[in-house]
Amino acid sequence: MDGRRPGRGAGRHRRPGGAGGPSAARHPATVRDGVGVSAAAAGGLGRSFWLLYGGESASALGTAASVIALPVVALRAGGDIRQAGLAGTALSVGVLLARLPAGVLADRRERRTVLLTGNAAGALVLAALALSASGGMPPLWAVLVAALLLGAVGSTLAPVENVVVRCFVRPEHLPRAVGLLQSRTAVAAMAGPVAGGALLAVHPSWVFAVDAGSYLAAVCCVALLPKGRRERPGDEPAAPGVRAALAEGVRFIWRVPFLRYAVVNAAVLNLVFNGLLIVVVASGGGAVHIGVLTAALGTGGLAGSLLAPALARRLPPARGIALGTAVVALALPGFTLAQGHWTAVLPLALAAAAGPVVTVLIAVTQMEVTPPGLQGRVHSGIGFLAQLVAPAGPTLAGLCAHAFGLTGTVAGAAVVVVVLAAVGLAATAGRTGGGPAAGPTGAGGAPERRNDNPAEAVHG
Repeated sequence: MDGRRPGRGAGRHRRPGGAGGPSAARHPATVRDGVGVSAAAAGGLGRSFWLLYGGESASALGTAASVIALPVVALRAGGDIRQAGLAGTALSVGVLLARLPAGVLADRRERRTVLLTGNAAGALVLAALALSASGGMPPLWAVLVAALLLGAVGSTLAPVENVVVRCFVRPEHLPRAVGLLQSRTAVAAMAGPVAGGALLAVHPSWVFAVDAGSYLAAVCCVALLPKGRRERPGDEPAAPGVRAALAEGVRFIWRVPFLRYAVVNAAVLNLVFNGLLIVVVASGGGAVHIGVLTAALGTGGLAGSLLAPALARRLPPARGIALGTAVVALALPGFTLAQGHWTAVLPLALAAAAGPVVTVLIAVTQMEVTPPGLQGRVHSGIGFLAQLVAPAGPTLAGLCAHAFGLTGTVAGAAVVVVVLAAVGLAATAGRTGGGPAAGPTGAGGAPERRNDNPAEAVHG
């Protein structure tokens, strides 16, 4: 291994047999997802991907609006700012509690059924909350339960979507597919709060009713996905218990140097970017200035997600992640030098743009080096471990700013990120693959992918 993505060789994502060899015969251009169109005619991603993308994009936008509304409704229900914090905490707890079990579901259950059930559950929770809010402010307990359940639903759907995307999309198109998922997140983060604020001004129930509708839209799109085949009893060996299954996913992450570093990288960058929000608020310059800087974070994230697919196709994973992380490290001092001035927008947007590039490189490589039967658990394990420390970002930034000032805090964060980039390049170069644990391999040691039958993509 030379640190490049497995299978790069002469053709970056070429399957065994080359462009015109046996692998081309396994992907007939006349049939894809049960529709007589070529991959090129479908934009290279296929009908099933766009159905999944469209439905989950609708629910992501609605959820971003509800995330803003939940703390506001909790605050109005009791008039205590601490209740608003409880709503945010309940949402985060739901995400963390469901993340690891969700990986087991993604690996073992028919994925179309999980997607349908999860989106339908989200629609029911939000419809009940909208009905409760229509008659006045709902009680605090109802808001907290709804926040907990919505966090759990979103966390359950994430690894299932990840596995389905890997199965629907050919290897050479994975960077584009993952980049689209990142851009969807960025757009939802920018537009969702605006929509939520506008609907809140009319009535809180409208936010939750619209979000319930977005989940129903996702249900309709998932219902159009091809049905997965059902195994006959005895077709598969007995699966280990839930605890053993979870441990299997964590062990695989630990065995692969690249995935170990992916967890550390995601955790540190989550801390930095969560803390940046506090630094922006404390940087002064008035409400308009703070708003512009916050918008720069969203704009940079969207730009980075659009650029990420092209960069992911050209950069070896280890080098690309190190470069992206180094860009964040260099942008942070630039922000401190321009603090209080409008030019601070540029380094802030640059740092935000590097984040999705790193995320796409990690996600695509994780899909390629992980065996099919562990995709859900590895994805959810990385997400869970990375999110464990993320809530501490704002608090840590506040404590450091109080003790060392804003300049000292950002400079310290830059040093940490520089070390992170250097360690990552040394730790992952030449050791991206999972070795024997990765199961059957294709060109260059990458796990062989079998996504020839789209119906199997939604089956565990």
